[in-house]
Formats: sequence, structure tokens, C-alpha cells
Amino acid sequence: MDDAFEVRAYRDADFRQVNQACARRALGAAGRRKGVALDLGTGPGEIPVLFCRMAPGWRVTALDASPRMLAAARKNVERSGLAGRIALVKGDAKTVKGFGRRFDLIFSNSLVHHLDDPVPFWRRLGQLLKPGGAVMVQDLSRPSSRRKARSLVALHAQGASPLLRELFYRSLLAAYTPQEIRLQLKQARLENLQVRGVSDRHWVVRGQPSFKGPVFKGRGPHDDGSR
Repeated sequence: MDDAFEVRAYRDADFRQVNQACARRALGAAGRRKGVALDLGTGPGEIPVLFCRMAPGWRVTALDASPRMLAAARKNVERSGLAGRIALVKGDAKTVKGFGRRFDLIFSNSLVHHLDDPVPFWRRLGQLLKPGGAVMVQDLSRPSSRRKARSLVALHAQGASPLLRELFYRSLLAAYTPQEIRLQLKQARLENLQVRGVSDRHWVVRGQPSFKGPVFKGRGPHDDGSR
């Protein structure tokens, strides 16, 4: 997302409740008092700021491909006084290149629904973690129908701009269900990860992954053709 109007709409939206929940879940998944984390698709950088405030012993590398989003994130990080603990990096969170196996925790919010084939992304997460490292990925869950998607927009984006409401609607239709995420993890040979719905519009993947089993070939499922 690098369109100026879309970035502004997303930056100015009130995601405090969702972001705080995401930061708490990331800290809970980490299970330790200090470490190095990677935030994939950081957007305006609000979640790593919240996370670092909750977890004084942690440092975060926050990655995003959008220069405009990173500019917004830089302002948020500087205002927070956490520039010494949050490093902002330009890069494609969908391919996650340029990093070694050095993170104690990887977290992400609202990235997976941008991926046509998330299996390489899940596989790469496992490669980036230190032994015993943890994952917490949160994203939208595709509703059962377009009518249900419209009702979720009306419920949760009532006061938002028309552009943000449309972006939310399109994101819901592009999202994956928890069942599809479980199959993607199986295809990526990642085990020991819990997948569960946490709201009427979100699922969470959480745990300490391990690799096991044969390699499954093919794209991640999206069986109703709504993407």
C-alpha cells in the first residue's frame, strides 16, 4: 500500500483496539522478558511502539515496502521516544529477504491477505526464527458471503471514510479462513502452531513452530473464488 490517499486513510484510522490486542498477543507468544523481534508489514508503526512500551527488554526491526508508510512510521516512532529500540527497514514483507536466522519473535498484522500464495511466506518465517523462537500472526478472516462482509464493514467501520470502508471490504474478501491457514501451514511443513479465531473478523496463528513431514506442492487454497 503506497497510494497516497490509501496511506493517509489507513494512517488516520483508529485501530487502537486491534493494535493493542495484537501487541499483547505478540508479547504473550514471546514468553520471555527480552529479545529481538521482527514486525512484518508494520504500516504506520503503531504496533511495535505499543509492543516496546509493554516489553522494555525487547528491540524490534519493523519492515514495510511502502516509503509513505515508513515515513508515517518514522514519525510515530520518533514521537514515542523509542527510536533506539525500533529499527525501520524498507523491504518486501511478502518475500522477507535480507535477514538471517536471528529473531526470537516474529509478529505481523494484516499482511497475509495481501498474498496470493502465503505458503512461501510461512516457510520463510520458520527460517528466520532462532531455535525456540515464536510466531504471532494476526489477520482478517474471510466471511461466508459478501453480504456478511458488508455487515462487518457497517459494524466496525461506521465512522470511517468511504475509502477506508471500501479498503476494509476488499480486504475481507481477499482474506483467508482459519481452515485455509491450517492447510497452508501444513504445506509449509510448520507444526506446533495454533490457529484460532479471536473475533468476528480476525484469526491468529501463534506458537513455536517446528518443521516436519513431506513437502506439499501447490498453491494455498482459496476455494470460493472470491479473491
